[in-house]
Amino acid sequence: MEIKEQVGETAGKIWHLLDDSGPQTLAQIKKKFNGSGEVAVFALGWLAREDKVDISQDKKTYKVALR
Repeated sequence: MEIKEQVGETAGKIWHLLDDSGPQTLAQIKKKFNGSGEVAVFALGWLAREDKVDISQDKKTYKVALR
C-alpha cells in the first residue's frame, strides 16, 4: 500500500476513534496505532488541514478533538 493510502486510511481511523472515544492525547493516538506513529502524525496533519480536528497543547503533550 502506498503511503498516501496509508495516511488516508489512518486519518479515517483516527476520526472514528475521536468520534467514538472523545478527545485523545497525541501519545494515546500513537499507542492505538501500534508503532506506526509517523503515519498517525501525517494523518493528523491531513485532518487538521481539512479542518476536521482541533489540536491544542496540554501541558507537555497535545490534545486532539473533533471540530
